[in-house]
Amino acid sequence: MILLQVVSKSELKIEEIAEMLISNRFVIDVNVQRNIERAELVNDKLVYGTVCVLSAKTRAVLFDAIDKRLQEMYPDNMPETYALPIMQMDWRQADILTKDVQEVKTVNNRLKRVINKVRGRKA
Repeated sequence: MILLQVVSKSELKIEEIAEMLISNRFVIDVNVQRNIERAELVNDKLVYGTVCVLSAKTRAVLFDAIDKRLQEMYPDNMPETYALPIMQMDWRQADILTKDVQEVKTVNNRLKRVINKVRGRKA
């Protein structure tokens, strides 16, 4: 599991991305924070502004598909996109939360089945 983060100065762009992520079942849920103050160094000067931040929980294997879709949507003005690993949580809750999220058929799914078998869960 990862926490996907998408940052943009455009609130409309963040809302479009939220709709795309949910409608394509790329994420479990979406949180949007508006008007977040941000300081950046631009041409050696400290510049203050505001951004919108979208956060969403998803499967790590979906990051590349999400990134590709965002590049298609915004080829010339890609929002800042990154993910943070979710290291700890109630894993039974994670299984319930992710039941409606896309599954990507990969070697990782086979590994997950083995891990679940070791943990004593149904694969």
